[in-house]
Amino acid sequence: MHPVTSHERVTSGRLDRRARRGCGDEGSTSLTVALLTPLFVVLLFAAVQAALWGHARTEARVAAKTAAVQVARQGVSVDDARASVAANLADADISDLVVSIGSSGGVVEVTVSGRARGILIGTSRSLSVTEAVPVEELTPR
Repeated sequence: MHPVTSHERVTSGRLDRRARRGCGDEGSTSLTVALLTPLFVVLLFAAVQAALWGHARTEARVAAKTAAVQVARQGVSVDDARASVAANLADADISDLVVSIGSSGGVVEVTVSGRARGILIGTSRSLSVTEAVPVEELTPR
């Protein structure tokens, strides 16, 4: 037999500590997953909610722009344009819809406001978009 050197004792001590530590790694990993999973679920819901609110805002902006173009350039009546906005937003998740159409200084301005619904009850958000289009008409010389 040869004598055990200090280097061999340290190395074997490290192995012993690693072996002991390896048994508890599975428990700490599952604890970490259990603690972080709710955080990831909340972040996922927040991302989906933000996307839904953004989509509702975009739909309202498109409907307002379409109504402004109809009134300013195609001669559609204000009541028909208002009905067109309501029809376009019927499938959108917007409640308490209010459409106001006004004209001044050669510009038609359409404001669409309402509440964008949320995933959970109580997470709705108010929105208001305004689009303005200049009136274009032919003038004789």
